[in-house]
Order: sequence, then C-alpha cells, then structure tokens
Amino acid sequence: MNEQKTITMLNQLNNLKLQKAKGRYCTYDAEDKIHIVEIKNRKSYYATKLIEATKLFSNYQKAQLKNKLFIYVVTDSVGLYVFNITKNIDTIINQGIRKNTHPAQTEFKNKRKITKYYYALREDLASFVHYFDA
Repeated sequence: MNEQKTITMLNQLNNLKLQKAKGRYCTYDAEDKIHIVEIKNRKSYYATKLIEATKLFSNYQKAQLKNKLFIYVVTDSVGLYVFNITKNIDTIINQGIRKNTHPAQTEFKNKRKITKYYYALREDLASFVHYFDA
C-alpha cells in the first residue's frame, strides 16, 4: 500500500474528497476541507499503532490553526485504521510518551540508530477500521 492508494481507499470508504498534500516538506500527507491526514503504511501488523510525538504535536497544531481535524491513518497487513487525533488528544497524551531506539531510516541499509519519542494508539481508539480480505 502506498499513500495515494490509501487516500483513494479513504475517499471511497468514507465519501471524502482527500487530496495529496502539496509541498515537498509538508508534515502531513493529505487534506480536504475539514481534515488534515497523516498516513503511515506498515508491512507488518502490530496491535498497538505508534505515532511519533513530533508528528502528533506538529500536525495537531496545524489542524487547530486551519480549523480542521487531525486524522492519523495506519495501514498494515490486516487493515486500515483511522484515528481522530483531535477528538482523542487528551486520552493519547495521558497515556504518557514512550521512547525507543530505532533505525534512522527503515527503508535503507543505513544502520545508524536514533532515539524516537512516540505515543501508542490502541486499536479501540480507532474511529474507523476496514479489514482487508484474507
């Protein structure tokens, strides 16, 4: 799955009009009149989804400034999960921030590690889930 396929699927499943975000350095992936959307496409399934703290705070603030909802979408081998960050920001923050050491880039052979800070999103926080056919 890639970002454009995810955007197309979101539009079809939820009757949205999301378009890919403009600008090479935009911190989110898509938007429409009422949403800004960050998309994370994963190959493997994990019951708890992760959102990097920098993405969470940056996009949450941008959504507030634009008077929009910040939506975080995760796809994996099982399905598509939509999290309304704006609606659940207090619940997410109150769980506490986590940190872990990860590869600086997962798609390349660069083995350099960095510390990343993130928040965990339980699947029951998803406002919409679409399971893929097996």
